[in-house]
Amino acid sequence: MNKILLFTNDLELGTTLSTRLLHANKKVIFVDQLYDLDDDVDMFIIDLDDEEIEPKNIIKIFERSPSIRVIGVMNKMRKNIWNDYREAGCEMIYLRSSIIKNIDTILSKKN
Repeated sequence: MNKILLFTNDLELGTTLSTRLLHANKKVIFVDQLYDLDDDVDMFIIDLDDEEIEPKNIIKIFERSPSIRVIGVMNKMRKNIWNDYREAGCEMIYLRSSIIKNIDTILSKKN
């Protein structure tokens, strides 16, 4: 995995996650728009707590880049929308604390 896109407005999450990814020799690109996709990106980590994000946004990402791995992040699990994001194509949805601790495992998994 060479490039990983990161969409979050949470400064702490973005800083911590990007530091962990850089230590794993990954190139991290923060995106302002959900559809700023490069062709050679393997993973897109999206903060699902952002008010701009809806399941239909995930579907549009796959329309533009069908092979990308989309990983969602939530502050606390909200079962009512968790299923909607999974059905839209999120490979997995992690709590913020969990994604930080498990990023190496997530990176080692193949789509």
